[in-house]
Amino acid sequence: MTKLLFDPMKHPDWTPPQTAEKCRFVAENTQDLVGVVDMEGIVLYASPSHELVLGFPTSEFEGNSAFYFVHPNDLAYVKRQFDDMVTLESTFDFEWRCKKADGSWVYIETRGTPIFDENRKVVQCVYGSRDISERKKAEELLLRTEKLSIVGQMAAGVAHEFRNPLTSIKGFAQLLQQGNEKPEYIELILSEVGRLEAILWGFVTLAKPQTLKMQEVDAAVVLQQVVLLFSTQSILNNIEIIEEHDSEVPRIYCDENQIKQVFINILQNAVDAMPNGGIIKTQILCHDSEFIKFRFIDQGSGISSERIKSIGEPFYSSKEKGTGLGLMVSNKIVHEHGGSIHIESKVNEGTIVDVILPIYSSFLKRD
Repeated sequence: MTKLLFDPMKHPDWTPPQTAEKCRFVAENTQDLVGVVDMEGIVLYASPSHELVLGFPTSEFEGNSAFYFVHPNDLAYVKRQFDDMVTLESTFDFEWRCKKADGSWVYIETRGTPIFDENRKVVQCVYGSRDISERKKAEELLLRTEKLSIVGQMAAGVAHEFRNPLTSIKGFAQLLQQGNEKPEYIELILSEVGRLEAILWGFVTLAKPQTLKMQEVDAAVVLQQVVLLFSTQSILNNIEIIEEHDSEVPRIYCDENQIKQVFINILQNAVDAMPNGGIIKTQILCHDSEFIKFRFIDQGSGISSERIKSIGEPFYSSKEKGTGLGLMVSNKIVHEHGGSIHIESKVNEGTIVDVILPIYSSFLKRD
């Protein structure tokens, strides 16, 4: 509970101020960051709490650009949010990293609201922000835990995944040792080594914690690499994974490692829902001019309409040993990328999961 900085019970002669003074009184007696910026991002007012949370006196904010305090990797995103507020004339919410006086960075959650003049034109923005660093640490720990959980589930297939390439490499190496030299032997050995490297790279990047790294990536390649990780697991479970997508797929702007985790969560759920085998289809479809759709179709046991309402809530799972954290983490990752997840399911018929993400060209237009 927030400690009261002013207790009216101890001041019986105190009378409430007028409306403008009320707002200032609240702003100056809260630990949340409250401020006003103009259309250029220049700070017109910064509450005293800025100094408490960030270490800078309010004079360092007022009259200067708010964008100066934004982490370089978040700057383009923050500017897009600000521009959207002006264009759409609506409230906006986002998370970003803010500079502190000691040179460190703190995670901030901000809600901005446009202020209109008499002609209904946006002229200023009032914002309310708060330090969410502790919450972000908890979320990162959850994300890391979920990653390790997934890697653990897939570990049983690693030995099988490595066995076939190693057998091939050993056999061809013995043929070369006996003097049976053929160019295709070298090509096959190198091909199998490349396969092993791809598998190892996939597991290592999933297991280790990484900072957010947004970049332009090939959507089809990202999905193909995830399907590769499931190749042996699917064979062991008598499951065929079919990839269906056009030869030319739009590129996306994302944190590749996080999006791979989303796809792995979905495929793992599909495999778990098909103990008797079957077919899983992965598709890449154009959603509209700015978004691309990754569709996953399984022939599993499905989810009832009553239970599907709770899917994505922590510790709710349709699996016996599930935690329910996988889809919750996936939802958060996709939402932070400006996308969404949609699920359709019928009992004993299967489930369709759509992951909708912005394509790279849509980010270029907004920049």
